[in-house]
Amino acid sequence: MPNLAEIIHKIQKDLYCPVCGKNYEIGEIRLKGLFDHTLIVQTICANGHMTLFMTTFHPNRERTPINANDIIDLHNALEDFNGDFQTLWNNK
Repeated sequence: MPNLAEIIHKIQKDLYCPVCGKNYEIGEIRLKGLFDHTLIVQTICANGHMTLFMTTFHPNRERTPINANDIIDLHNALEDFNGDFQTLWNNK
């Protein structure tokens, strides 16, 4: 498992405020919870825009490159998705 500092630096490097586009400073990223391999993170940019998100990490999982078929599959799944996460999660 990566340490907390590595996770925060990765978030800082890869994410930006979805409202104003500003990059986050380290002090604007707060870990709110950790469950298994899922982090709940809150960010507040310099302009006061707050975002709460979840991200997962799998330290021993091999990553395979994304190909064109993966993108097409994602597009089709999102096109057919009606926004009902409760039903989606209950079907798993």
